[in-house]
Amino acid sequence: MKQSDRYVIPSLERAVLVLGILGGEPKGMSLADLARRTGIPKSSLFRILVTLQKHHCVAADVDGRTFRLGSYLWELGSRFADQSDLFRVSASYMTDLADEVGETVFLSKLEEGEVVYLRRVESPKSIAAVRKLESRAPIHCTATGLALVAWLPQKEIDAILEQHEMQTFNDSTVTDQRVIRDRMAEVRDQEYAVVDGEYNDELLCVAAPILDHQRRPSAALTVTMLSGQVNDAATIERVGQAVRRAARSLSREMGGGDPIRLTASQSS
Repeated sequence: MKQSDRYVIPSLERAVLVLGILGGEPKGMSLADLARRTGIPKSSLFRILVTLQKHHCVAADVDGRTFRLGSYLWELGSRFADQSDLFRVSASYMTDLADEVGETVFLSKLEEGEVVYLRRVESPKSIAAVRKLESRAPIHCTATGLALVAWLPQKEIDAILEQHEMQTFNDSTVTDQRVIRDRMAEVRDQEYAVVDGEYNDELLCVAAPILDHQRRPSAALTVTMLSGQVNDAATIERVGQAVRRAARSLSREMGGGDPIRLTASQSS
């Protein structure tokens, strides 16, 4: 549930913003560049950076002019992986799937109505252009999003679609809620989702849900391919079945069950 802004601590929110921007800049950024990107006054930004540096969330170069992410974030990420059974167990399934289809595989989850990508496994055959996705993505125009949401109760699906803007990213993006609901029914029927170029117009993605013991989606596996290199339905079907098998197997190992093909009335 989205909390009211009155509970948000502005300085902490700014610190998270700074970390997020530094996370996308492997070469680091200067104070001036960060100030331009964030809109935070340099004096306030400097105090934020000093505080983050004290706790090893940010590191500065020897000259003190360039900042990048610090080692403590890596430690927290490692602890997250250690504490997450899904993160640990998924590794072999993702590797096998990447080898089978020759493409990059992502593990993701649903968080506050958005897709959050947790892990990437590459195939030696995969192309560099599809090896990176944004850390967060919308649900309405991504295969991952459709796969994660399709098995939720209808009331939850409706709430997500109502609360989150159906943003248009290009001419292919579908924003009609009735069409999106129909697509979710198709996803439930075939047990995987396919989206071609609606979010990133260069990518075709195929995703299937990982279900928990209540047959709710706890995560998803996604295969990403260059859209221009997929020119036949047979390839999509082959990849879809491979993703479906991997997601089903991972669901079972995590104590979950196979998908139940629900009608819209049953899912409510």
